Amino acid sequence: MNNFFTKACILLLLVGTSTISFAQTTITGSVKDASDNGALLGASVVVKGTSNGTATDANGNFSLQVSSVPVTLTVSFIGYTSQDVTTSGEAVNVSLAPGEQLEDAVIVGSRFVPRTAISSPVPIDNISVAELESTGQHGVDKMLTYKVPSYNSTQQTISDATAHFDPADLRNLGPSRTLVLINGKRKNASSLVYINDTPGKGEVGVDMNSIPSAAIARVEVLRDGASAQYGSDAIAGVINIILKEDVEYTSVNFTSGITTEFDGATN
Repeated sequence: MNNFFTKACILLLLVGTSTISFAQTTITGSVKDASDNGALLGASVVVKGTSNGTATDANGNFSLQVSSVPVTLTVSFIGYTSQDVTTSGEAVNVSLAPGEQLEDAVIVGSRFVPRTAISSPVPIDNISVAELESTGQHGVDKMLTYKVPSYNSTQQTISDATAHFDPADLRNLGPSRTLVLINGKRKNASSLVYINDTPGKGEVGVDMNSIPSAAIARVEVLRDGASAQYGSDAIAGVINIILKEDVEYTSVNFTSGITTEFDGATN
């Protein structure tokens, strides 16, 4: 009895397996270009409404297994018009026609000039004097501190002569490693050697406060090392200050302030 039951189970299993295997139908075919009859490599062939699909090979041929027939296949390729083809199991040969081509290309732009030179292999910031003045600061060093992330300028307390000016410093590499140019020419460094416990101790740098902001047209900041071109004093970067050309005009700036208690007025 047990032997008969075992044989019956094996027979049912074999019949079920055969039914499942016969339920799968393989659809073959090819996809070509309707204009020159050339094979389309990588064309998509998908059973419509499902995720079951495949792609054509180098000869434009494909093979796809489906669970039942008839079935509708969606054939598509980039730049061509898609087609829906219904088949009952026979080979499917599809010719795709090129899709609509753009006749006119409209280029939309703006007059905005980016602050950073995009086409340059190194990061260069081009900052106008209007941007500097928008910070509300008085000195050039403080203006650059608010506009250039890699620029550092800390106002010194009473510590010898270093309290009178602040050197330029890029990427915290020290003032002697930051080159400052005026119209492309080197700006003279300060004769003072920092001997106190202040930023740039033991070094010399350029006094940025000696350059009036009213004389500046723009500031170009190279935020990367340029020692190969300028020397060891440009390891941290280069600051090129471009002066105004209208030297026949005079600019005068007035500033004033007062506290919230209406005392301590300054002019």
